[in-house]
Amino acid sequence: MQSEETFSIGHYAKNYEMQISEVEILQSMFPGSGELDIDPILIHEVVDWVNDDDMNKHEKMPPPIEFCVKISCGKNVVEVVITLPPEYPKILPEIYVRANELSRANQTLINEDIGEYLENETIPEEPSVVAVISWLQEHSENYFIKQNLNPLPIQRSPELSSGKFSRHWIYSHHIYSKNKRKNLIDLALELGVSGFCMSGKPGIICVEGRLEHVVEWWGVVRNWNWKKITVKIQEELEVGSEEEVEDKRLFTSFNEIGQVKECHRGNHRDMGEFYKYLEVYNSTWVFKELFGIDKS
Repeated sequence: MQSEETFSIGHYAKNYEMQISEVEILQSMFPGSGELDIDPILIHEVVDWVNDDDMNKHEKMPPPIEFCVKISCGKNVVEVVITLPPEYPKILPEIYVRANELSRANQTLINEDIGEYLENETIPEEPSVVAVISWLQEHSENYFIKQNLNPLPIQRSPELSSGKFSRHWIYSHHIYSKNKRKNLIDLALELGVSGFCMSGKPGIICVEGRLEHVVEWWGVVRNWNWKKITVKIQEELEVGSEEEVEDKRLFTSFNEIGQVKECHRGNHRDMGEFYKYLEVYNSTWVFKELFGIDKS
């Protein structure tokens, strides 16, 4: 497992101060009703945490700041869902753009472009959300124009079965965004795949089903804005009938699991709890593959 920078309470406090300052800038940019949707109670909680002199405050870190900005693009509205991890701006924010009027393909495209902008155009370890919002204000309408020039959806060819069942075990640096977690579940339901999402830091996802459905699910998800996400384990089995597919599944549906363990390292998961969860499904062997350590 790769090592990463360890943050002290002072580092987190400084990060939160910069996050609050950026939120205040956005509030001045979007003063209208419904333009910026953010929980004021959470902001007060973060401010109180920063100002708290308790030496043990690392045991009660606030949850990540999450909010939604609505940007008007002519007749259309783009919703920008933003999650600020406790390590931000030392790491990139989670940003997901959505619009009811955009097809899945164009929604994927705009999120890919946002990811590239964050990686290549922003200043490392400096606040970047305001810059992203400004970029979207300037460029969002282009994605609707492209769609209007090609209004007909791409017709899928009749689906051919691969004859294979697949299961992906996926490792993410973190999964905080409530919106992203909901989208993971919704997409799984749409494509008929099962599994689970364990949010927090790290984030773990298992997705299983017919190979073609798993590949399609992963093709969409991996293009969202992530700090790091990778398939650590890929299983494939030969199947014929739908009954065989169902028989190979470990999970009957796709659900979110576990509880976040708040600590001075951020919102980490209780790995002991996760190991017990794997025991239920006779899958403890994946623990070492995911984390590079044995759990005895």
